[in-house]
Amino acid sequence: MIRANGITLAYGKKVLARDISLSLEQGCCTLLCGPNGSGKSTLLRSLASQIPDAVYIPTGIPKVKGFTVAQFVRSFCYKESDWAGRLQAKTQQRTDRALELMGLTELSQRDISTLSDGEFQKACIAAGLSRNAKLLLLDEPSAFLDVDGRAMVLRTLEELARNTGLAVLYSSHDVHEALKYVKRVCAFTPEGFTEPSEKREEVIRKAFPDYKP
Repeated sequence: MIRANGITLAYGKKVLARDISLSLEQGCCTLLCGPNGSGKSTLLRSLASQIPDAVYIPTGIPKVKGFTVAQFVRSFCYKESDWAGRLQAKTQQRTDRALELMGLTELSQRDISTLSDGEFQKACIAAGLSRNAKLLLLDEPSAFLDVDGRAMVLRTLEELARNTGLAVLYSSHDVHEALKYVKRVCAFTPEGFTEPSEKREEVIRKAFPDYKP
């Protein structure tokens, strides 16, 4: 179990939430939901700064011309490279596997600036998977993807977590789709932050009273 306690979230001078505590179960995916502006992205960033071995993949990473998909994914492992930028064999194997999991092996030599938004979204997720992390934090990982792409990404995250013991926490506006692949749900609600729970639909209704299964 990965735990974080006493987190206060602020955006500028505005305090979004105080004294947030949560426990994230290893080996499963947890959904983070709540209205726009409630603090989901801010919480993910805060957790990334406080929890060792956590990796955060935000939305809005720029597609910078001049980097292939493989180079982009490798760049997230720079701390594991030598003075010449070479990766150890085990790290290279992780990056290759991450590309394979996201269906990007055949696109690995494409310039990232030429990718569609959906393809680049998969490359960003692959970059997160390439790290030797205990906790993966993802901001809207299914954004920009079509129906099949969303299902593939969320299913892959669930299977990877279950098979490796990785803890995954991601935000999503598409709670109906996410519920197929997450074990627990936490949420920002009008009453405050609700910690991760296996009573998934009950937590979602606290955040979205009009929610219908």
